Amino acid sequence: MLRILTIFGAAFLASFFVRGPQRGSNPEAEYIDAQFQAAIGDVPALAWVLPDRSIAAQNRSPVIAIYSRAETLEEARFRVSLAPETIPSFVREHHVACDVPLEQQPALSLYDSSLKLDNPNPQVLSTSKALPGIKAGFRRAVLSEEAGREVWAKMQPESSQQPRSSQVIQREGVPYFYSFAVLYGGSQKEVSRFGLFLHGQDQRIIAAEIQDLRGEWCADCSTPTFEDGIDRVYAVENMFTAPQFPYPVLMLDTSTFEGRAIALATFSPQGRYSRHNFYEYVIGCF
Repeated sequence: MLRILTIFGAAFLASFFVRGPQRGSNPEAEYIDAQFQAAIGDVPALAWVLPDRSIAAQNRSPVIAIYSRAETLEEARFRVSLAPETIPSFVREHHVACDVPLEQQPALSLYDSSLKLDNPNPQVLSTSKALPGIKAGFRRAVLSEEAGREVWAKMQPESSQQPRSSQVIQREGVPYFYSFAVLYGGSQKEVSRFGLFLHGQDQRIIAAEIQDLRGEWCADCSTPTFEDGIDRVYAVENMFTAPQFPYPVLMLDTSTFEGRAIALATFSPQGRYSRHNFYEYVIGCF
């Protein structure tokens, strides 16, 4: 079953978790989309990995680039386009492309790949060509005492005893890294505040996105607690670097009970947070 994951609280996420086309629907995605568009004339779109490693995508191109959890960028080669009348049964059988508008003569093609994912979320992203110079991969690390002083000063815990968790996402040879920080409160030690921080090589914070939890975490799911660990708050799938982006681009699993989702997130040269959430409503698709 879907992992019940999210990253920025129900109130913040509500504006992104909508059905229908994702391209251009979110002002926060404009920077990410603009960089892809300028470099390759295309923006990422959802695609799906099938058990036999085929890729289902809503386009037709001789080759597509796949952005996934893999440490290398996968290229998938076109095999066949599905006849429109067969797509509804294909969706029901494979539980993918759940938001494809079946009443509008949808397009869905299959591509051959060697990609294998050990994850219940079959979503990946695709473009008609690879972003030039892109590299993938990351490792987790512990937030250092030096970087942690600045992070926790910005997070403003209520006291030195307030429960908290943190994690660093980085890659050797990349001069920038991200840290995540979460504060918990109440008798159940539930998430109360969470932040994403971009650090430079000197470990100082360059930019940040901090949110307070207001309302429910997500519909029909429980708020993550300290015992659940930080991966219930920030589910990192990959980190990409490319010349078109001054800072690394995170790939996050932002799924909820009602929908699968992955997101790309980074900061602009001016330090403005940019995030494109690719959401797929799945109730009734299983």
